[in-house]
Amino acid sequence: MNTNRFETFYDAVLAIIITILVLKISEPINPTWGGFFSNYLDFITYIIVFLSIINIWYSNQKLFQHIDYIDNRALLAYGSSIFLFTLFPYFAKYVALNIYSLTAETVFGLLILFTNLSHIISVIAIFGANKSNGKLKELNIKRSHYIFPIIVTLIGFIISYTIFIPGIYITSLFAVALSIIYNRKQGKEIENTERFEALIDAIIAIIITIIVIEIPLAANGNLDALFEIKLDLIAYAISFIVCFKIWNLSCNLFSIVKKINYKAIWAISVSLLFLSFIPYLTNFVANNFNEFVPQCLYGLDFIMINIGFIVATIEMKKIDKTNSFLQESIKNYNAGIIHILFTIIFIIIGYFYKPSFIIISCLLSLIITWIMMLKKINLLGFK
Repeated sequence: MNTNRFETFYDAVLAIIITILVLKISEPINPTWGGFFSNYLDFITYIIVFLSIINIWYSNQKLFQHIDYIDNRALLAYGSSIFLFTLFPYFAKYVALNIYSLTAETVFGLLILFTNLSHIISVIAIFGANKSNGKLKELNIKRSHYIFPIIVTLIGFIISYTIFIPGIYITSLFAVALSIIYNRKQGKEIENTERFEALIDAIIAIIITIIVIEIPLAANGNLDALFEIKLDLIAYAISFIVCFKIWNLSCNLFSIVKKINYKAIWAISVSLLFLSFIPYLTNFVANNFNEFVPQCLYGLDFIMINIGFIVATIEMKKIDKTNSFLQESIKNYNAGIIHILFTIIFIIIGYFYKPSFIIISCLLSLIITWIMMLKKINLLGFK
């Protein structure tokens, strides 16, 4: 069968999984740094799974840009892989709540192990279905790079069953790191960005719709009841604009970019990681609108999102120096710098005066850069 529709389906499933994972993160017991960091295992687990899925997506993207056909064997292998991915939201939370449970560690470790094995089987099936495809050989895929993360995970089982129960959890971090390093070495320029753009669009679309789920229903049909949840609605409106602006930024960027590389993909992926925290932080802010810690975390998250896109833009300019339109359109990084500086200033103001200014500053910085963007709209080719 043709791969286009399957790629769309595969990417949509991964996008949904890595965004709904954030719904499993527990609300802090109080709006303090201690309350927030009491859930550190939720965040670490979320990051492990997010990076694992993005890394496997990137590995598959390298394969699928060289093929146009998959057979039923490959489809079955990928179906098994997708099934394992769908279990991550449940068992990621399970192990985070039971980090010293041997059962939880074992189940989580087996999920990591079988996910890697299913990925290997999927790759083998792809090669089997495309034996005459010489482009696949150019990827220079080495078995050792796939096997090492599995070995590290197995070492985790030995550690957990002998000296330290969370051994599987810790070694899973190293297994993810090894896989990322492997893909880093194999990273090549990608001239067709459509699939990555589609993944970005899917993730942002899901994030936007997830945010509204956290808004509590009004107690009744009266206007007063609706007014009681005004802070939730304000926080949602600001977060919606933030997400939409990031989508608009990626849309403008990819409209003039002809190719990307591994660093650019991962820089944007890190931005998407922080963007995926927006539903969680929106709810945290809405419930504690006048507290500094939730507002500060929202501001810091906003800063990290912009840093990721600045790094990605720098990389894109480096690898595509012959793209005069790109070089001319993005001479500087004023928009991202304004977001960062504006937010830092208002974090300081929020600490000493009024914390709610922080989330409002994110909105104001977006408005300022939107006005700046309008001046360049003809240059970017939009009307």
